Amino acid sequence: MNSLKEAFADNDAFNLLECVPEKFVVDFANGIDVLDDHLRSQQNRSAFQHFKEGISGKSSARQQQVNATLRDGVEASLTWLTELTGSLAKSNLALAHVNTRVNQLRLDTAKLANFSADTHEQLLDLSRRIDLRLSDLEEQVHHISLHQRADAHMDNILSRWSAGRYNDLSLLGRCYAVLEELRWGAFGDMIRQGDRRQSLQLLDTLKNRAQEQLARDGNVHQTTRLDTQSWLACQTNRAVENSWPETMSWIADWCNVDTHPITWSVTQRYDAMPKRMPLILSAERITGPLVNEVFNRGHA
Repeated sequence: MNSLKEAFADNDAFNLLECVPEKFVVDFANGIDVLDDHLRSQQNRSAFQHFKEGISGKSSARQQQVNATLRDGVEASLTWLTELTGSLAKSNLALAHVNTRVNQLRLDTAKLANFSADTHEQLLDLSRRIDLRLSDLEEQVHHISLHQRADAHMDNILSRWSAGRYNDLSLLGRCYAVLEELRWGAFGDMIRQGDRRQSLQLLDTLKNRAQEQLARDGNVHQTTRLDTQSWLACQTNRAVENSWPETMSWIADWCNVDTHPITWSVTQRYDAMPKRMPLILSAERITGPLVNEVFNRGHA
């Protein structure tokens, strides 16, 4: 099975964001419904379809074979989920989400008589594999403190931003992409699982550094106020060519226009600016609230 980066080597949106394969595996797992024996409708979203086609191979014959296999039902989907989890899911967050879904599937299949012993065994085997992966990650944490890993992760992702890796995106789009990268990795693990005081200090450091980089990208002082559209406009035409809009919308499918107005404005398509989105912004004013939207969500 081809990796996402190999399949989309020329597509920045698919190639640059490490959270894409993690979210893909989670969405695939959440889309398997043994009660209805089909993949849920969320998987028809365009970005998800692009990823599915990419990892299954570019050959049309191979793609037709995959589509036919998926129509066979849950057992084939579980086989594919096992492959995806082994090859693409690297983060504690993704594995934990998939593990939760697999355990729910085990409960669901136990209630139904039409699933074979092979299906139950598939689920049990996948659950064991994920448990081992989670145990391995936990063992790694014992050797390197969670705080150290979070610091290193933040340095790495922010250095990519400062090097211009996300320059096709809008100014706020770059900031949002960085926050999602951090949320899915070691930094996010620290925020969810670490000492609360240290977690708050890390978030404060992130807000300061992101605010500084955002102002630098906009070539303005951190307190300079600009029209909101200046912060939201894509900087190059390559953004659409590289599927950034649909990718960002998919990654932020958790956001709500009323409770996450900044994330919504940055990632979704709309005719009118959300009412709660300020019309004039500075890097100082917007960075903190955006960080809070991403990291304070209930199922982060």
